[in-house]
Amino acid sequence: MVWWKLRMSFRNGSTLFFILVVLAQRVFAQVPNTPDFWVLTNPEAPFVVQDDKRQLSGMLVDVVNGVLSEANIKQQILAAPWERVEREARVKSNVLVFALARTPERENYYHWITPLTANVFAVYGHSATKDHYQHLDELKNISSIAVLNNDVRHKILLNAKMTNIRPYESWQEAVDSVVNGQSEAIFLSDAGMQFFCEKSTNNCKELKRVFMYERMFSYLVLSKAETDEQLADRLKSAALRFKHSEEFTQLTRHWLKQYEELPIPMHMEDGVLNLWQQ
Repeated sequence: MVWWKLRMSFRNGSTLFFILVVLAQRVFAQVPNTPDFWVLTNPEAPFVVQDDKRQLSGMLVDVVNGVLSEANIKQQILAAPWERVEREARVKSNVLVFALARTPERENYYHWITPLTANVFAVYGHSATKDHYQHLDELKNISSIAVLNNDVRHKILLNAKMTNIRPYESWQEAVDSVVNGQSEAIFLSDAGMQFFCEKSTNNCKELKRVFMYERMFSYLVLSKAETDEQLADRLKSAALRFKHSEEFTQLTRHWLKQYEELPIPMHMEDGVLNLWQQ
């Protein structure tokens, strides 16, 4: 009798163990540590930097890795041209990308996981008058406006039906084109102008802001196409927890210290890196 009870307990225990294994397999199957889950970014110094060995570093890289770790997801961040980064996130499932500016045109294409940076978008050129232009459509009076090819500012001008756009493959080329007189103006940001002007071989301090567009937030985003809503919720919750952690505080302090020598005013507020003076 005792033996029969022990055998039944063993059977019941085995059944319970089997059920737990199956449930665990299902749970871990939802963890996208597979080639079907991608994390992409386009290196843009100083917050995402790629070295000669194609290794990525920078504050945003560490923040995104922290969010992934908090969500119990192990996946390498890969670098790609910006056009591919945005295209992959728009048409494929399970693609996480950063840092994507949030615009009305993009709103319905992505899960907006968490804001990473905030910046002031503006147009700069040779002008004696600051904020010479008051409306976007007035920019058609500029002969040529330099932008980064396929950047959100490029898209803004395209949507505004501008025909005076001059795209470049790097921001440094775009800035230098204005300094050298190849372009009349550039659509960038206060922080971007300070950073790339410092790196430029030519003096571009005479360039002034001629048009103020608006403050823009750039996000960590997840593709919507056939992506499980639970994955988006999981990443959002992980991002919220991570941004309230001591690890995040120490991480941001470390990088702000590293960036002190850069000619870019910046400060943290509500878990977002603001690229202007506090």
